Amino acid sequence: MYEAIRTKSVHSMAARTGDFPHRSRREELRIRLAGHLTALLTVTDELRALTPDPALDRAAQLLADQVTRMRDGHRPLRAAPT
Repeated sequence: MYEAIRTKSVHSMAARTGDFPHRSRREELRIRLAGHLTALLTVTDELRALTPDPALDRAAQLLADQVTRMRDGHRPLRAAPT
């Protein structure tokens, strides 16, 4: 049996309020890409811990630099080398 929804949708309420800042599609995609690159950096750091290799060190540094650039100078958090 169907029962009608009695409360207003959270999404429609949020769409009506204009008191919070909106990000552009470009900013949203940039944030998402920075998150993906951070995940890749985490895996790269784990690989470096298992198999030290200068190529992995360079790749990790390049990834860290890109994430820093995309986050407006905020460096990604990384595990301390063991």
